[in-house]
Amino acid sequence: MPDIALRLAIEADADTVYDAISTTDGIRGWFTTTATAGEGVGGLHELAFPGVPEPWRLRVTEAERGKRLVLAGQNGPWTGTEQTYEVLARPAGGVTLRFTHSGFPAVDDAHRDFTYGWATKFVRLKGYAETGEPAPFVTG
Repeated sequence: MPDIALRLAIEADADTVYDAISTTDGIRGWFTTTATAGEGVGGLHELAFPGVPEPWRLRVTEAERGKRLVLAGQNGPWTGTEQTYEVLARPAGGVTLRFTHSGFPAVDDAHRDFTYGWATKFVRLKGYAETGEPAPFVTG
């Protein structure tokens, strides 16, 4: 099964980046303003988007503050996929975010759309983590 794999240098500390990907306020700061995030293993993330009939749900399967977050897709186009965020300290400061979205059945147009989508959204994540200024990709 094909994966989406991205790596991003972020000039912020590990806890700031982890909060941006794992908390309601964090996700609303860079991804979508209509998000909720249950924290810790078993927590449920719900991400709503305009024109989509129901929120996409992801279950937290691993959570290690400042280091690692794994989310399992529960419905919608992410059903059966897994998102893994690894936050790695860099010797010179800041972190590297290593992201893998795995479990796609094929490299098809949906896979290509999600690859592009993650790359564009992570530009917002980087800006939010580095400045603290919200700039969500999706509002409303």
